[in-house]
Amino acid sequence: MTESISSRSEAADPGFEQTLKRLNALVEKLESGQLSLEGSVAAFEEGVKLTRHCEALLDSADQRLQVLDKNE
Repeated sequence: MTESISSRSEAADPGFEQTLKRLNALVEKLESGQLSLEGSVAAFEEGVKLTRHCEALLDSADQRLQVLDKNE
């Protein structure tokens, strides 16, 4: 029962889709109005980190596509 390398790296560094799902869940919690002030601030902080992670993944994908486009 061994875990694949790709699934281990995804657990350590979630992909774009997984990060976006988590971000959407945080937005729903924030919009529900049921979080305390401290909970809202913590959710917002996590959302900022997730947003930055998504942006980095998108930038990386864009760079890869630009390299492919230049090679053609």
